[in-house]
This record gives sequence, structure tokens and C-alpha cells, in this order.
Amino acid sequence: MKKILTVLIIVSVSILVLIPASASDATYQLRSNVYDNTDPSTTTGNFYWDANSFPGFWYQISPGLSSEVLYFHNNVNSSSTFQLGDKVVEGDLYYVSKPQVKTRKIGGSDAAATYIVDGVDLEKYYLMGLFGSQYLAMPEDPATVSAGCQPDKIAKLLMEQKSDDKKQMFSGEEWELAGGWSLVAQQIDVEGNKVWVELKKNGEAIDSDVISTAEDLTRPQRTYLYKDNDDYPVFYCYVDSIFRGTTSDFVVFKYAFLMDDINTIENGDTYGVFDVTGFEVPAVMNATNYAGSGSGTVLKTGDDALVMSSNDDIILNPDETIDLCDSIYLKTEDTKGSCLKMTLQKTCTITVPDKVVGENAVKEDAIEDEAKDVVVIDMAEEETKSLSFAPKETVYSTNVESEDNYTVESSVKTPGFESLLGALGIIAALRFKKKA
Repeated sequence: MKKILTVLIIVSVSILVLIPASASDATYQLRSNVYDNTDPSTTTGNFYWDANSFPGFWYQISPGLSSEVLYFHNNVNSSSTFQLGDKVVEGDLYYVSKPQVKTRKIGGSDAAATYIVDGVDLEKYYLMGLFGSQYLAMPEDPATVSAGCQPDKIAKLLMEQKSDDKKQMFSGEEWELAGGWSLVAQQIDVEGNKVWVELKKNGEAIDSDVISTAEDLTRPQRTYLYKDNDDYPVFYCYVDSIFRGTTSDFVVFKYAFLMDDINTIENGDTYGVFDVTGFEVPAVMNATNYAGSGSGTVLKTGDDALVMSSNDDIILNPDETIDLCDSIYLKTEDTKGSCLKMTLQKTCTITVPDKVVGENAVKEDAIEDEAKDVVVIDMAEEETKSLSFAPKETVYSTNVESEDNYTVESSVKTPGFESLLGALGIIAALRFKKKA
């Protein structure tokens, strides 16, 4: 009996280690700082939220890049603050995203002022946010990135190796990249310092080339590039070195980059309560200094930017939730008189998979940025253009409090311990039977 009891104890411990404990999905709200017209620090006239005041907007803490602004043009009380019950007339609520230029990982690896491969400038690229998600904005001229960008042509960044990342591949090996893309090191010639690479998508060969790693070549000459018909770089990687192994030769790649298909945004496209009205910063927002540490975070009339404006009147009544776009909404508090308190919020849902307790690591799925159980007022009468190409975000912690005047509220149910209670019940029953 003692032997049976020992086995049951071992089984019960194994159950605790291997059986996953279920947990419900978690929802949380990202909230901006509070617009309070009774606060003496609240300025009169126009008002805006940016990435400093609303964490739902895109922000790169290094080197301090942001691009998004939600701008209220005060066309009613320009000499005062917004009041409870005020009407933000059609066209006076702006959403603006100004692309920011940044050095590519591969561009920063070379001391030269340019990094040109097959007529394409790989020194820098443009990044921008679209309702909180990061995108690439295509340059006006792929051969000269400094010539400006096109905020109407955007693509998701699928992958970009960090500066210290390396990928070692043996001859014939295939590297699964992202989005169905893969890279194959078809053959390696150690004696000739060459590698034959083949780029595939969904198993079909798209492009191939032979790249040399001869010491007298520049870094751009040792870079493999695949570009589309408009010369935009879709994939590239730097061939760092080639080695002879004991059983097979291998090659080392660095700075691999891959972007998704390009999406075109057109004038008149509708996103929630916004219509696309242009691709240059309007005069009403000139000299607006928004979040970020770079010189590019000052809006100037005529700057390249994605500009949207409201397609209907918005009345700032108390205790209302107004859906703007892509799970971002405006929330007004239930106040009296002319006191107006409002916040910008974003509701997200974390799909939490079953967790494994014990030696196995706890894993969390990606967040789906979609609102749940939120009662909203839909201000858009026209059909809304879907943001189906928007990337998902990943969050690894909840119940976070910040000192930057915004909050993160979370709700997660604690996993049960039914397996433990069941095992203990079996042990107790066997002990009772033994005494009887």
C-alpha cells in the first residue's frame, strides 16, 4: 500500500508539472492623460494628444521617434478651452502621422555616408505609426532616401536582424523568414568565397544570385538585395563570412531585412470617423511640437504626412464613448456645468493560451487590438476602410501603473488548481481505506 501511495504522489506531482491550467482572456485599456478645462495648466484654443500623452500611439524610445497626433482645432471657443457640450464640427478633428527617418541596421554598419546596392539606397528608411502600429513609408526615390517619402504607400516590417544578430546556414539549408518567405543557401564555394542564394515565397523560387565575400569588396558589394518592380527593397542581407566545416561548409548572414506587400492609401479613404484629406501637414497645425526627441517632431506646413479629418460633427456631451478608429475611442466623463473631462483610450484583448506550470516556460500569445464589451457611438456614416493590414502587438505584462499620467487597467482570471485537488482526494481516500 505504501508503494501505491508513493506512485500516486509522483503521479500527482507530474500532473501539476504537465497539465496546463486554463486562464481566461485578459482585456486592458490604454488611457491618455486627462483633458480637464478646469485645470489652470490646460491651455486655451487648440489641443492635441501625442505619444507622450497617449501610450496607444507608436513610439520608439530609442532614438525617441514618434509620428502620430490627434488634433482638436478649436473653431468655437478659440480664446477659451473646450467646454462640455461643445461641437467639434466636421473636419476640425485631425489625425496626422508624419513619417520619421531612421538609419537602417545595415546602413549603420558602414562608415560610408551611403549604402547603395543595385541603385537602391539602404542607408536609411522612413517609419510611421498608423493608429498605434508601426509601418514603413516608401521613399519618393529609392535611390535617394533623403529626397522625401510617400506616406500614402506603406508596408509592414516583417523582420530586421539586430546589429549583433547572426544567422549561420549550411549548404542546402533553408531559412524560414516570415510571411511565407524563406532564404536558401543553395551552394557554398569556400575556395572562391562565394555563396549561391535563392529567395522563395510560399515554396516558389522568386529570385537568386551569387554573392562574393572577397576581402577587397565593399559592404554593399557583399549584400544580396531583392527589390520589386518599383525598386523598393523587399529583402536584403549581408554575407558576413564563409567557412569550411568538418562535414559541410557554412555561411554567416547579418542585417537581414524583409518587408510585406505595399498598401496604397488614397484621398477619400475612410478610417472610422476620419476621411483621408491629404498627404501634407495643414497650415492649422504648423509649428506643433509633438512627442519625441528629434528635430523631426515639429510639424511644419507642407511636410510629408498622412492627414485625416473627421467626417461628421462630434458633440462633447457628458458620459459618452465615441469610437474613432481601430479600437481607439474618446471618453467623456459625467460632469456638470461647463466642466469637460475627457480621455483618449484604446481597448485591447490578450489571447492567453493555457499555461504550463513547473519546468515548462509560461508562454503568451500575441495581443489582438480589438475592443470588447465597449459601448460606442459610431460617428462614421460611410463604410469604414478596414485596417486588416495592421500588425498585431505583443505585450508581456499587465496591471502596470505609470507616472506619466496614464493608466493600464487589466482583468485576468486566476487559473484553477483542480488537478491538485483531485490528486489529493485520491491520496486521502486510499489512506482512509487503509485505516478501515
